[in-house]
Amino acid sequence: MNDTPSPNSSSVDYLIDSWSLPRERSAEVASLLAAQAEGGTAVCLARNVTATPGDWGKAATLSTGNEIRPLVLDADPEPGATYLQSWRYFSAERQIAARLQALAAASPRLGRSPVDSIPLAADLGLNEEQQAAVQCGLSRRLTVITGGPGTGKTHTLARLLALMIAAEPARPWVVKLAAPTGKAADRMREAINTSVQNLPATFDEPIRKRLLECATDAGTLHRMLGYNPATGRCRADEASPLQADVIIVDECSMVDTLLWQALLAGLGSETRLILLGDPNQLESVAAGDVLGSIVRHVRASAADDPLRSAWTELQHARRFDPNSALAKLASLVVAPGHTQETLSILRENTCANPGPAESRRGSIAWLPEPGPTPTWGQLPEPVRAAIELAAREPDPTQALVALDRIRILAANRKGPWGVGGFNRLIEQHLKTAAISGRRPNLPIIINRNDPETGLKNGSVGVMISTGEGESLQRYAYFPPKDAGGKPQKIAEGRLPSDRSTAWAMTIHRSQGSEFDQVLVVLPTDEESPLASRELLYTAITRTKVTAWLWGREAVVQAALACKAGRPTRLAARLKETQRKPGQPADQRHLPDA
Repeated sequence: MNDTPSPNSSSVDYLIDSWSLPRERSAEVASLLAAQAEGGTAVCLARNVTATPGDWGKAATLSTGNEIRPLVLDADPEPGATYLQSWRYFSAERQIAARLQALAAASPRLGRSPVDSIPLAADLGLNEEQQAAVQCGLSRRLTVITGGPGTGKTHTLARLLALMIAAEPARPWVVKLAAPTGKAADRMREAINTSVQNLPATFDEPIRKRLLECATDAGTLHRMLGYNPATGRCRADEASPLQADVIIVDECSMVDTLLWQALLAGLGSETRLILLGDPNQLESVAAGDVLGSIVRHVRASAADDPLRSAWTELQHARRFDPNSALAKLASLVVAPGHTQETLSILRENTCANPGPAESRRGSIAWLPEPGPTPTWGQLPEPVRAAIELAAREPDPTQALVALDRIRILAANRKGPWGVGGFNRLIEQHLKTAAISGRRPNLPIIINRNDPETGLKNGSVGVMISTGEGESLQRYAYFPPKDAGGKPQKIAEGRLPSDRSTAWAMTIHRSQGSEFDQVLVVLPTDEESPLASRELLYTAITRTKVTAWLWGREAVVQAALACKAGRPTRLAARLKETQRKPGQPADQRHLPDA
């Protein structure tokens, strides 16, 4: 998505040979490459390292200059440190900061301001935080809405869009909805469909129909931008921007730096951008922590920072009683310094013999320490019952409903306590169990976008078999595209080969999903780099009712002591590109890609 030079995993020798990088600087470059591989975009050099480009041969330039070199030295006077970045990520973060600040200071050009519709918000079941988010979305080109699960981000979005369309009903609104993964896009579509059904009678049928059409078109960010993996470029860019009045992106914490750069570069000159996400969740798989950097910046910024005015945090959660064990645990996990309080809640909810239990919304159950390998009998009885129900349900619609009631979320992919181990364990048990005289259903997850079937990376369905031998038929069923529609039915032979069993999935891949029950399996080793507060928070907040937590106390303590925060320089770029109110947009230079 960017043609500027950047070092890669084999570039140290190239920098030495082609850019005269002194060999004594190889260690710093290796540290930068390692940081990028772990999700960072910068590395802090030793305190005694000079910021003079000449000490780096021809390979480096200063962040304050305009010269393009493979490496950038960024001196930060406040901590008194110098950071090293590749030009690719330095340029991307500089562009992201400039464009976000420019959007935050801009107002949409409309024939009539829809802010007059705000009094309707009192009839929409919106609290004060949600009304503030709606008002921001109606009056600004950039709206950032953050909040944890159950705080009503999508509920607020649906009402914002309804008010927007109602303010100018004759306008042929073009609204595009996107998320980083297909599953997250599906969840946004389902949530908006539900919200539309609950709109008050104030909004007539044409408005409801338009909202449902918007939800139907929800897809991945890559698809919306026209990303071509063969070239690394997007069809939508500055020369050919997206044609839309409003672009909405959900689950923004999962969007990496280069995808943010592509998104902002592809916006039309009048397009409004609405961003939703939870900054406490795990960051993107690729490098960057853009949403987290935005939130940290606005928390520390002055009241007149336009980006601060574009941000609304929803804090009032409706999914759980705030006094429930799970709600208390989630709030403690994201705040450092509460290890003992967190462990106290877990100890109070230890489940030594996980048998039948009352399903209380917002409950947590801590399982005993794991042994060498998990067994079917060690799974909590409610989890086993939910799995067997999903495995034997013959009706596709009900099978999908049953599947959404349960999921095992593991930190690791491999090993007996990883995703693969649990999928094999469950499949082996179901093969030996009588499931109404037929093969058990098999949940599957698609691992890449498939244009032929329309399935997206992350789409989850259930494979149902009928008959045996020559009469055997196997079809996969996926959630319906339209509200109230029938499941999508696809023959096994038409499915993409790149798919996996989905009784269990990684915690990272579960973002954007929710289930009635989740069995969270932590790493078995407290030294695991996966053990972090973000991992624990993301996992336990995927449930709507009960979270079963399986892991040793030492691993929980290690996770609570580790914040996965990535080293980036976006917050510094946001601070230096902040525009004061009244400053024209064209006075700010937007660097070229």
